[in-house]
Amino acid sequence: MWLVMLWLLLTPAITAASATAPLASCADWDNRFQQSLTRATVPEVLRRILAVHQDQGFTSRFAETKHIGLLRRPLHSTGQLVFIPRQGLYRQLNSPFQQEMLITDRAIYQRYAGGATETIALAKLPAAKAFVEAFLAVFSGSWDTLHAHFHVYFSAQESGWQLGLKPAHPVMAKVISCLVLDGEQERLVALHVQETNGDITSDQFLDGRILPESQWAAYRDRFHWPPIE
Repeated sequence: MWLVMLWLLLTPAITAASATAPLASCADWDNRFQQSLTRATVPEVLRRILAVHQDQGFTSRFAETKHIGLLRRPLHSTGQLVFIPRQGLYRQLNSPFQQEMLITDRAIYQRYAGGATETIALAKLPAAKAFVEAFLAVFSGSWDTLHAHFHVYFSAQESGWQLGLKPAHPVMAKVISCLVLDGEQERLVALHVQETNGDITSDQFLDGRILPESQWAAYRDRFHWPPIE
């Protein structure tokens, strides 16, 4: 139950829009990705991409679309996210309503427009903690961190590249079938997540850019939340 709640928290989108066909993130997997990578088989182009992102922050405005099997129309939301290593992932939802969320390896925090705050501490929830750590690994840029949580796949074409991730942790694998990151050169442009029930969430990163450590201080207030009791 906690994992279902966490996944709902991580993908809040509630405004219905016109019906469109969802992107099947896990479909045609074997044709897109030849085999799971090991350290010895990591392509040089992927090494360069990871090197650019490792130990760096990331920020972008996002436009999210969520296709839910029980609904005829997809759900949409927009906002901004900020990732800073060892501090976590901050998501500010701007539409269809205002909400802030901070995801760290210790807790998930939510703050609503009226100022009310909710906290889910992860210390006593090992399965949920593993889920969150895997989710944060997606933004880490670290091969070791990615490989610790996922079976990693990669495909590159002239138009861009795709990084395919399948959960290695059996608890996460019960909820998530796969994640696919789309990129152009060293830039991350989209993240698609397909759940085991077939629902798909796609985040388009509209103006994504790397945050070097010298710029982290400008975002410090987004990571200051009430301590866990």
